[in-house]
Amino acid sequence: MTVQGYARKFDEIEEKDLQGGGKIRWLITHKDGAPNFSMRLITVKAWGSTPAHSHEYEHEIYVIEGKGTATIGAKKFEVSKDSFLFIPGNEYHTINATTDMKMICVVPISAAKEILGE
Repeated sequence: MTVQGYARKFDEIEEKDLQGGGKIRWLITHKDGAPNFSMRLITVKAWGSTPAHSHEYEHEIYVIEGKGTATIGAKKFEVSKDSFLFIPGNEYHTINATTDMKMICVVPISAAKEILGE
């Protein structure tokens, strides 16, 4: 299969609810031909959160807008626009928004396949 580059707008992608009040859009996945990484757009309204959970894969998050508190393992971090986070595999994590937040989250393709299916 030959992978083709493309450009799209986020609002072309279906938005799904997350536990805690957040929303997610899977912007790029294996279903688009990406061989290694998936990119997601996560939004959380003020006083909402991302699901509190852990999983075996790492991921990276970049905060586009908003403010909140990230919990990674036993540590808490204040995050805001232009903050970035590294979350190792098997580490409990969640983000609690104090204002509306928008974040880009990158995960390995294996995560997308696990969550979205082949």
